[in-house]
Amino acid sequence: MYEHNDIGGLLDQVDHNSVIPLHIQVEELLMNIIKIPDYVQGKLLPKEAELAKNLGVSRSTIRQASNRLAEKNLIIRKKGVGTKVNHNMIVTKLDSWSSFSKEMLEQGRTLINYKFEIKKVFSNKEVSFKLGIREGTEINRLSRVRGDKDSPLVYFVSYFHPKVILQNEFDYSRPLYDIIQEECGYIAEISKEEISAILADEKRAHKLQIIKGSPI
Repeated sequence: MYEHNDIGGLLDQVDHNSVIPLHIQVEELLMNIIKIPDYVQGKLLPKEAELAKNLGVSRSTIRQASNRLAEKNLIIRKKGVGTKVNHNMIVTKLDSWSSFSKEMLEQGRTLINYKFEIKKVFSNKEVSFKLGIREGTEINRLSRVRGDKDSPLVYFVSYFHPKVILQNEFDYSRPLYDIIQEECGYIAEISKEEISAILADEKRAHKLQIIKGSPI
C-alpha cells in the first residue's frame, strides 16, 4: 500500500519505453494514489503540475488519465477548490458485487464449465504492472470457458499474484471471488473492470463456438 508521502516514489513506475501508453500507466498510478487513506478521507489530490513533475510526464498526460477517473466517478473536481476522491465510489466490497455466475442465476440460467486450465506462466509487462510484481515473475493463469447447457457464453482468462496459490482440485464451477476467499483465504476489496468490444480472433471464436470475426 502507498503511504501519503509515496507519490514521488511513483516516478520509477512510469516506463517510457513500455508498450503500454503513458496515460494508461498514469491512470493505474492514480488509482493507487486515490486509495491512500488521507485522500479517501477528503484530502485534496495533488495538482496536475505537481503530478506531472513527480511522474516525469506532461500535464496533458495527467489530464487524460484523470479524465478517465472522473468519467468513472472516482474523483470529484470543484473549480477553485481542487480535486477530491469520490469516497462513495472508490471502494466496493465483495458482498455488493454481482458476479457473472450470480447474474446468470438471477436469469434462471445455471452455468457450467466447458473447459478450465491452470497453467504456470511468466508475467509480461502489462500483467506485472497490474499486479504490482516484477516482470517475468512466475504466476498462475486460470482459463475458463463457461456457459449454460446450450452453448459457451464467456471465456475468462485470469492472472493471479504469486501469493494466491491455485490447486487443480478446487471446485472451479464456483464464482472466482468465492474460490479466492474460501480456498486461498483472501477477501477481495477492490475491483477495476473495463468493457470493450472486439472482433473474435480464431482462438476466441473456437473457445466460444462462434464464427471468426464475430463481434464480442
